[in-house]
Amino acid sequence: MSLEESISERIRSLIHEGQHLRRGGPHSTVLNDEHMEKCSGWLGSAGHVVQVVVPNPQNAYRKKAEEICSRRIGNMSHSSVGEFTEMLTRLLADVDAGLMTTIINRAQAETFDDFLDHGRAYLDSEQVKEAGVIVGVVFEDSLRRVCRNHGISDKDVKLDELISALSKLEVITPTKAKRARAAAHVRTKATHAQWDEYDLKDVKAAIEFTQELIETQLDE
Repeated sequence: MSLEESISERIRSLIHEGQHLRRGGPHSTVLNDEHMEKCSGWLGSAGHVVQVVVPNPQNAYRKKAEEICSRRIGNMSHSSVGEFTEMLTRLLADVDAGLMTTIINRAQAETFDDFLDHGRAYLDSEQVKEAGVIVGVVFEDSLRRVCRNHGISDKDVKLDELISALSKLEVITPTKAKRARAAAHVRTKATHAQWDEYDLKDVKAAIEFTQELIETQLDE
């Protein structure tokens, strides 16, 4: 399951739960203390999802989510759940329409950058095994995400075939395809603990290509 699919599924679950929690009692207040506690927990979870999907604090969705969650709600907490549920419904429509893909890509790119930093640290310490494993994982995850962004199905598809598909669509040049295959070699050998099949120079080249892939295809 892709990151977008996981996010969509989680938002749908929150919307479904929110539709029940938003219902108040006969006096337009929460039903009881347990209902209020559930509403509070729901708002915390929903707020976290919006932070994940929308890392930019200046985004309209992010601002509205934080405004709702910052209220002193008490007996009216179900009303805030209802307002937040409606906002999530709109956010889900944007996610499903692909309008949030760029934002999600940027969030993923930041995570990949963090992992690459760990890979560079291992490289600087000449720990080729550890560097190869980390960089190989980031390379494959990045490549598969780029493929999905361009409508290329990557499920159960080998890296070499994906590289060929990206080259055919001219997403990457033949020269970059060659560099991608070199990085894929590091990934494959590290996965199978074939440590003698690559060296620090190979890992360094894989890091450089992966960073370039992230910057040009995911961090736009």
